[in-house]
Amino acid sequence: MRTVFNYRKALREPKKIQQLTENFSLPFAIELIPAINFFVFMTITFGIGYIIRMGFPHAFANTWFIYLVGIPLALTMFVTKIKPEGKNIYLYFWDIAVYFVRIKIPNKRFCNDMEIEWMDESNVKFKKCVKVVGTLNEPIENTHENDEREFVVNENGRRVGVLSHKKPVYPDAK
Repeated sequence: MRTVFNYRKALREPKKIQQLTENFSLPFAIELIPAINFFVFMTITFGIGYIIRMGFPHAFANTWFIYLVGIPLALTMFVTKIKPEGKNIYLYFWDIAVYFVRIKIPNKRFCNDMEIEWMDESNVKFKKCVKVVGTLNEPIENTHENDEREFVVNENGRRVGVLSHKKPVYPDAK
């Protein structure tokens, strides 16, 4: 009997911080990414609050702690809950930026996941249809064989398919 284990839940477990130093550890674990988000948002709100307090010294006089901790905490919870297309919000914005720089701004066009390079050409030139000139690679010796699936080599050495007619398809083509 074979036992199958699913390690998906264990491998998707977020990184957590609990042991800060050799002698000090927290009583609970804190996820790493939300902790980084909190400190980044705290730095941003501190910078904005500092600029506001330079112009208005009594702004946030009684609410400085709420401003400095509450807004970053709310932003951290908001960013943690948002999962556009199932991705981390930072990876999502990175993918959007890469899309705009590589595809949208250069105005690339795709068909079957391949880039089409000739879409912007203004005039299209058609070549005159001609008959295939050449000989078979080897002659048919047996009566049950035919040249239906054989290739012909033209004067340039290219392998081309066999056409059943002897004159050009459109004699009026220029």
